Amino acid sequence: MAKASRASHRSARNPQQIEVIARCVLVRDGRVLLCQNVKHGYFYLPGGHVEFGEAAARAAERELAEEIGVRVQVGELALVSECAFQAKRAHHEINLVFHAEPRQRWPKELTAPRSRESSIAFHWIDLAAAQDLDIRPTAAKAWLTSGMGGARIEWISEVE
Repeated sequence: MAKASRASHRSARNPQQIEVIARCVLVRDGRVLLCQNVKHGYFYLPGGHVEFGEAAARAAERELAEEIGVRVQVGELALVSECAFQAKRAHHEINLVFHAEPRQRWPKELTAPRSRESSIAFHWIDLAAAQDLDIRPTAAKAWLTSGMGGARIEWISEVE
């Protein structure tokens, strides 16, 4: 889907629909790559919306390529979480978090990531320091700070 049609699809998104978000977890030397909302300051795992007809793993790869210009290889599904929150409108999200690795040996774009979008920034954060940050959704923060689960996929719902 072309970038322009993706944008128009997003703006036409039904506010009552459940959003599916594909995210990546990249960990290196005890640090995790997090995306920060520049305006509001909170952090989240990099990724974005899964478009209609797009595989979730491919969406995660696409989003990192668009946001910081690096190609990653998405691996196993690591976490599934559900959350609902109020921002400008009500949101209900299903977050699919995949382990990821760069397709080439830690390129500069990942060593010192620079966002291609002015509204977000990327930072390598010590996993030990993640406990003190505003990481959203809270299920992702809990998962990161607990050691990222074991070999099994975690399902965490924040929706009652």
